[in-house]
Amino acid sequence: MRRAQMSRVAPYGEIRDNTIGAEVMPIDMLRAKLSFFGATHFDPRSDRWVRICMYAGAPYPEELGPDTADLWVYPELAQ
Repeated sequence: MRRAQMSRVAPYGEIRDNTIGAEVMPIDMLRAKLSFFGATHFDPRSDRWVRICMYAGAPYPEELGPDTADLWVYPELAQ
């Protein structure tokens, strides 16, 4: 019941794909999992390995304050 309720406010809260289908590659699942941990800029040169960027532009601890500590992971859109 909780999962059904959460889908209304968090439509991308869980994987909605046939994860055991023949067309799904293990690297697809790895990319999805890495994105949960903050990975960006996936380099799709192969279906056997992945190159990523972790926490690009992340501030140093001394740059964080009470008003920005939780929001730095959401980058501002370029104008």
